[in-house]
Amino acid sequence: MTGPRVLISGNFHWNAGFSHTVAGYVRAAGEAGCEVRISGPLSRMDGEVPRLLPVEPDPGWGTHLVVMFEARQFLTPEQIELAGTFPRSRRLVIDFDLHGADEQPELGVDGTAGRYTAESWRTLYGALSDLVLQPRIAGKMPPGVEFFQCYGMPETVRRPLELGPERDYDLQYIGSNWWRWKPLAELVEAAAMLDPVPRFRVCGRFWDGGTVSPGFEDATANEPGWLAERGVEVCPPVPFGQVVPEMGRSLISPILVRPLVAGTSLLTPRMFETLASGSLPVLSADAEFLAEVYGDESEHLLLGVDQSATLARLITDFDRYAGIVGRIQDRVRARYSYPQVLRDLLAFFG
Repeated sequence: MTGPRVLISGNFHWNAGFSHTVAGYVRAAGEAGCEVRISGPLSRMDGEVPRLLPVEPDPGWGTHLVVMFEARQFLTPEQIELAGTFPRSRRLVIDFDLHGADEQPELGVDGTAGRYTAESWRTLYGALSDLVLQPRIAGKMPPGVEFFQCYGMPETVRRPLELGPERDYDLQYIGSNWWRWKPLAELVEAAAMLDPVPRFRVCGRFWDGGTVSPGFEDATANEPGWLAERGVEVCPPVPFGQVVPEMGRSLISPILVRPLVAGTSLLTPRMFETLASGSLPVLSADAEFLAEVYGDESEHLLLGVDQSATLARLITDFDRYAGIVGRIQDRVRARYSYPQVLRDLLAFFG
C-alpha cells in the first residue's frame, strides 16, 4: 500500500458508536486507497478495543493524523506535543458533538461544551489543527470549521423485504439512555394502546432500575421498574459488531435523538445503522431533519403526533413500507458508503 497511512486518535470504548464508526473506516480503507489504524500512544481505550481494532504503537507509521473528540478532552499535554510531530497540514480534528461551537444553542442542560467551556475546546482544537470537521448538516459553520459526514452505511445492508415480517420483536431500541428517557417512554405508551400490544425490547445502559451515570444524573435519569411493568424487555448493551443484525430482529426501530442532536441537526452513527438493519427506521419529531439524508420518502417514516396510528400502519402494511425503506437504502448507500466517507476525509488534507 503506497497511499496515506492514517492514524486515528480517540477515546475508545468497545460499545460506543464512535468505535463502530472507526471500525467502518478500517474495513473500508483498502477500497479508499489508504490504511487506517488506531494510534496507541495518542489514544485512550478500554481492554476490549485492542482485540477489535488495529492498534499501532509507533506514531512514525502514520503519514496523517485524525484526532476525534466526543465527550471528553482525553489528550495529555505530552500527547498534544506528540501529535505536533505530524506536519500541521496533515492533522485534522473531528468534533462529533460541536464542542467548539461559537454559539451555544438553547438546549437546556444538554449543551455542546459538556463539562468544559467552549473556549477551552477551541483552544485545544487550535493547538492540534487549522481545520475542524463537524457532522452538522444545517446551520452556519464558524471560520475554520467545515461539514464532514463522519459516518457511513455499514458494509452489509439488510433488506426489510428479504427479512420478512416474522421477527422476534415488533419494536426495539438499541442504545443507551442519554437524554432519551422521555421519547422512549412516549413510544412505549403509544405501543401500549395497540391490540395486540407489540413485543418491545430495549438494549443498553441506564434504562433499568434507576442506574445512572455519576455526574450525568439528568442525562441518564429513568424510572425504576417502569419499562418492565409495561412488558418491555430490558437487556444489556449489544456486543461490538452485532448492533445492525440485532436491530434486524425487530420490525420497527425508532431513531431517538438527544436535545443536542435535534437542536443542531447532527448526524449520528445510529441513523445509518438503523437504516441498514432491515428494520423500519421510524423518526421521532426531533429527528425529522434526517429527511436531508434519507430523502423525501422519509415522510412515510415519521412518527407524527399520533404515534399509535403510525405504529399500527407500519406493522399492518409492512411490505409497502419495507419497499420504501429499500429505496432509501439504495440512495443513502450510494452517497454514504464508508469508502466514500474516507475519500471525502482524505480530500480535506489537500
